[in-house]
Amino acid sequence: MKFEFSRSALCLAGIATLASACKTRGPEPPIPTDPVPPAQYGEPGQPPAPGAPDQAGGRFGYTGAQGANPQAPATPGLRDVRDIDASNQPKPPAPEKPTPPPAPSTPTVSEMPYANAVPGNPLAVTLPGANAALGQISIEKYDSSGKPTGQPLKRGTQVQIADPNNPGKKIYFKVP
Repeated sequence: MKFEFSRSALCLAGIATLASACKTRGPEPPIPTDPVPPAQYGEPGQPPAPGAPDQAGGRFGYTGAQGANPQAPATPGLRDVRDIDASNQPKPPAPEKPTPPPAPSTPTVSEMPYANAVPGNPLAVTLPGANAALGQISIEKYDSSGKPTGQPLKRGTQVQIADPNNPGKKIYFKVP
């Protein structure tokens, strides 16, 4: 029986300790603090009286009075704050697209010059004008497999060859 009595007494003592600990550990009272005045921008001066409207125009110095006349000078020491309206903003210049290089234009049939025939060689021609220094150019036909046939191209056939003096350009002529 002694065991049950000490057990009950121990349990009651624990409950009493917990109850007394909870009562003494209540929420701490808040520490009184002084009110913090709003941030002042611009000229330093006297802080506004508590409850009085701020004469400097709010936290950033904007009073709204300059909205009607955006060119009005700002109060000395205060930033000029304006409403940003997308319709009043100048549009950035459109990026200029680079002009593509002119496509090599094929001259029309009437503009294409005739090559000069080489006497005694029906499979070769020479070019007139500035391209005469290229020498003899073959005008032999080739079959579908890429083999030469030994026959010259027909008269008036339009030919284009790569210009060896100007990479990427072509020379155009007609077979005489």
